[in-house]
Amino acid sequence: MKPGDYDMNTATTVTEAVVRNHLQAFLEQRGIPAILADYDENARLYTEAKLYQGKSEVHRFFTDFLDSLPEGAIEHFALRSLQVDGNIAFIAWSVGTDIPLGTDTFVVEGGRIVAQSFAMYPAGGA
Repeated sequence: MKPGDYDMNTATTVTEAVVRNHLQAFLEQRGIPAILADYDENARLYTEAKLYQGKSEVHRFFTDFLDSLPEGAIEHFALRSLQVDGNIAFIAWSVGTDIPLGTDTFVVEGGRIVAQSFAMYPAGGA
């Protein structure tokens, strides 16, 4: 490999490690600072309702998201798939019957999440 070449295997390994660390912080309920530890200061999070720009706005998203989860939701979280390709990771997940489908796509650069998209389909389609 020549200097400046993009090493897809290294990028894939780093991306997967960052996303798995993010998920572990969420599942172990270590709090929002731990969930955000892998985010770049200028990270963007894209949702159906809003674009959150910067770590402080992403913090607000996670505060609202965690507050909106049904009782015991984290214990019922199931990672349905994790696909990583270079610096992009896609996950599909569910939370029992309350949220039959959720997805996130992450873009990781320099070991930090720089962009994420989030979508979920709650039971009842709300």
